[in-house]
Amino acid sequence: MTRDNIAASMMAKFKNWFIKTLDLNNDGFVTWADFEVAIEHIIPFKEADRNSRLMVVRKRMEQHYQKYFWDLCEFGDANKDGKIDLDEWLDVMDEIIGHLKMSSTFPEWYEGVYKALFRSQEFMDNRDISRDEFCHMMKVWNIEGDKAGKAFDFITKGGTVKMNYTLFSELMKKFVLTDEKGHPINMGLDA
Repeated sequence: MTRDNIAASMMAKFKNWFIKTLDLNNDGFVTWADFEVAIEHIIPFKEADRNSRLMVVRKRMEQHYQKYFWDLCEFGDANKDGKIDLDEWLDVMDEIIGHLKMSSTFPEWYEGVYKALFRSQEFMDNRDISRDEFCHMMKVWNIEGDKAGKAFDFITKGGTVKMNYTLFSELMKKFVLTDEKGHPINMGLDA
């Protein structure tokens, strides 16, 4: 499959995104096991087991992540082996970039993972997240805190705009579309 939407300057970012942030068990594939690792980082089972509210949030997150994983497999698992390899991931990203360029929105199935990730930070029903919460959220994806902080500062204009889900979604769209090397929105993944 030709990738018409991923500029050559963006290839390193998408490869690093796959390797550093999605393939959390370093087996060369994105599988359900990688999502289980992410869930455990966000809400450790031991903590959730002692707090019924956290357990509800964790269970809800598991459901959202399972849906996203199976949607990802449906749209991106070309050989239907139940796992996404790097080439399949790049094909998916190429299609997502094309969709963004045409409609300025993520495909509905893809936006689900961002909603689940963002909602996992809203433990206290606060619709906005702080810079520290954002950096913690990005840490789940193995993005360094200082790099995540720079992206937060960029999108929130130095903290003058609240980081709600709409702004977070906007950040992720800019992340996917930006091909300027070294831009804070790339969170260091373009290096």
